[in-house]
Amino acid sequence: MNQLRWLLVVAVAASFPIAALAQGLQVADAKLGKNVQDRAITEEASTFAVNDKVFLLLKLTGTGSDAVKVSWKVGDSTDTVTLKVGGSPWRTWSSKTAWKAGDWTVTVTDSSDQVLKELKFTVQ
Repeated sequence: MNQLRWLLVVAVAASFPIAALAQGLQVADAKLGKNVQDRAITEEASTFAVNDKVFLLLKLTGTGSDAVKVSWKVGDSTDTVTLKVGGSPWRTWSSKTAWKAGDWTVTVTDSSDQVLKELKFTVQ
């Protein structure tokens, strides 16, 4: 009987990595900055000037979606772009010209519109 319990504990413990993969696509890292060079953000920032180009760099892991949507929002205005996901891990980025001063939000969602990550930044 003890051997059976031990085998059950081992089987449950061994299933955790598989369960983690079943959770689907995840954002492992997300950064805002003023440029992307060699698949890395340069000049990481959370405050930008009007008409600066703002870059969002993403590192995605997991499975379950072949694309993510990135929505840039300020006030009542929202612009959304779709980015391809080609594997795991996958790095990709989006950029937006910060045309208006205010508090901005950039939201990353999967193909089921589940929010994976949300970042806020200010444009002065």
